[in-house]
Amino acid sequence: MLNDGHGSEERISVPSCYGGIGAPVSRQGPVFHDSELMATMARKVRDLERQVKAQTDEMLSKDRKIRALEELVETLQEHKGQMSQQRQEELEAMCTQLQQQISEMERFLGDYGLQWVGEPMDEEDSEDITGSENDKRDWMTAKKFWKPGDSLVPPEVDFDRLLASLKDLSELVDSDTQVMPIPGGAKLHVLEPIPLKVYRNGIMMFDGPFRPFHDPSTQHCLRDIMDGFFPSELQRLYPDGVPFKVSDLRNQVYPESGLDPFPGEGRVVGWQRIRKPSVTMEHPGSRMTPEKFLNRLPKFVIRQGEVIDIRGPIRNTLQNCCPWPVPIQEIVVETPALAAERERNQESPESPAPPLSMLRIKSENGEQAFLLMMRPEDTVGDVRALLAQARAVDANTFEIFSTFPPTVYHEDSLTLQAAGLVPNAALLLRASRALPPAP
Repeated sequence: MLNDGHGSEERISVPSCYGGIGAPVSRQGPVFHDSELMATMARKVRDLERQVKAQTDEMLSKDRKIRALEELVETLQEHKGQMSQQRQEELEAMCTQLQQQISEMERFLGDYGLQWVGEPMDEEDSEDITGSENDKRDWMTAKKFWKPGDSLVPPEVDFDRLLASLKDLSELVDSDTQVMPIPGGAKLHVLEPIPLKVYRNGIMMFDGPFRPFHDPSTQHCLRDIMDGFFPSELQRLYPDGVPFKVSDLRNQVYPESGLDPFPGEGRVVGWQRIRKPSVTMEHPGSRMTPEKFLNRLPKFVIRQGEVIDIRGPIRNTLQNCCPWPVPIQEIVVETPALAAERERNQESPESPAPPLSMLRIKSENGEQAFLLMMRPEDTVGDVRALLAQARAVDANTFEIFSTFPPTVYHEDSLTLQAAGLVPNAALLLRASRALPPAP
């Protein structure tokens, strides 16, 4: 405040840097205090202080959360490192164990002169591997575990398409020849066709063994043929392909069990009646018999001017050391039940078949087997009478018995149902034995 000497005062603003608050220079008489403005400013200051305090508390809370999350991340990383280390150790131990097992199996195969070569992964396997885990698990279950339905109902095969594909493949290489090296040069060799028999329930390549349609390797072979390719299993022997000599036996059923099927129609639980094949194969000649073995040997050999018989001594040796098996002659006995079933199939084949019992009874010397179709209400005496008529012998000269359970059927009035010979049974015959005298 300055005084100009005339009794008036003058207010001069001083810069804030000098500790005062700057204000415009004015000549002022009385000073007025605005209390409302001061109250408003104080209220705003208090609001700002509260806002600053709330923001400070929020920042402190977020800092605490961040520290907690950092500690959690650090704990998880440590736990993950421990788990990964443990998992790595488990996998390494498993790998070592598997390698040891593989080495043991290779040594075992080497002891027998064998070597594991493996097989290429097919398209289906690769698709399953790239799929989801559930699909992979389902594929492994379907491939590695046996399913009862696969054994009962064989997969459907388009025989016409299969034969057409085989014909096309044979025509591709029918005119081709192979160059075979010989001493001093080479010669052309015409490929000999591979014999392939197509049965109703499978195929047989070369001389066997029989390969049913439900076998995975057979399905893979058929899939290659259907797609127009030579079977991958023949690629090592015939890299350029080979013709096929196809025998269409689709109306014949190859007996996989080695036994001839009973006549009549088969039934599967939960499925419709299986149509009986028109022709059944009786005795396939796929196994190596003594005659086949002898036919592969030369008849005579000339050594030092002498003609030496080869087959004769070997035939005598085979007959002396191991008698040749005699084929069993199967005889279907004409019975009333068989005649009625034949008539029913001709007149009303769709009608339900009555309950029947199939009996296979082997003769005393084992050279004959009698097949009888009977009704459950037929008796043992009926079976005995039919056998006596078919064999042209007296019914009292033989006995009918079973080995499991060991039972001799003496009572002629006993029904097949009561004797437990339904729906089928295998029985034997023997000469009658004198009954022990009553005490």
